[in-house]
Amino acid sequence: MSGIDEHDLEVMRRSPLFSRLSADQARTLVSPSTPRAYAKGTVLFQQGDAADCFYVVLDGVVKIARHLPDGDEVVIGVVGPGATVAEVAMFIGGRYPATAEIVADARLLPVRSSHFRAALRDNADLAMGLLAATAQRVHALVQELEHIKSQTSAQRVADFLVGLCPGLQGTDVEIELPYEKGLIAARLGMTPESFSRALRRLRQLGVRIRRDHVFIPSVELLNHFAMSGEDGGPPGGT
Repeated sequence: MSGIDEHDLEVMRRSPLFSRLSADQARTLVSPSTPRAYAKGTVLFQQGDAADCFYVVLDGVVKIARHLPDGDEVVIGVVGPGATVAEVAMFIGGRYPATAEIVADARLLPVRSSHFRAALRDNADLAMGLLAATAQRVHALVQELEHIKSQTSAQRVADFLVGLCPGLQGTDVEIELPYEKGLIAARLGMTPESFSRALRRLRQLGVRIRRDHVFIPSVELLNHFAMSGEDGGPPGGT
């Protein structure tokens, strides 16, 4: 009994890695594995450790970071449900290229690399899924680099907040930050001080943050600011 229920399968299939597979195929592929609970602060693996498995995030949040020779940490990813962690490590020398840490209590599904590689040889859809997942990640990194170069700190924060509002439009929207402000700052490539200044800039748009809750008067206006840097309403508005 793998412990994979229908909800877990639904979350797994959000990932490009599994999206091409039927529910039965996905269940069979991970059947040797059992979901595990991890507390906040748990280190899944360290940079340089042997990569004997990768992980599917079923619930919670995982931080992925590189540690530089001078001791600095560079956050290269913060992922939630539906994401896969370290699947590419199976094909780049067998070592994890970064460190992964749980930053919000999580349930993850560890998938053994040996089992997965064997499945790849027999399943073209799974191989295509791996390519799609890799391409999607590279595309996301390119977009992030473009944002860092082209957007101000305030625009990056606005863009991040808009990303937390899928399907939410209109006025007086309230959302909850998914993790700590310091980690959000690192994820957006800025210092905590720059992040605080950016939040103060967004007050001109009526955005307010109280602890981990964000109050947004207009998602449309915030998105317009993220894209253009202008405080006014969208072009063509009345």
